[in-house]
Amino acid sequence: MTRPDPAPVLLDPDQADELRRLLGTVEDWLLHASTEALDDLGAFLAALAWSTTPPERLTAALIADLGEHTVLLRRVLARALRTEQAS
Repeated sequence: MTRPDPAPVLLDPDQADELRRLLGTVEDWLLHASTEALDDLGAFLAALAWSTTPPERLTAALIADLGEHTVLLRRVLARALRTEQAS
């Protein structure tokens, strides 16, 4: 049996922009973090049993996901702004 799609979560544009900024900041910090910090993060993620993927790949995947979500939020916000201006 398939489950129905969950209801969308609506954020105020200012909240969405703040979330985008926070995700981007964490991504930037991780991209400049020391090897030791990244190793610690990988061990932490592995201990949470995110997957059986090696810790260093978990860290890389998390950083990539943060970047993708930051870009996605930026696009959604830009589209919403264009729609609002066209109204």
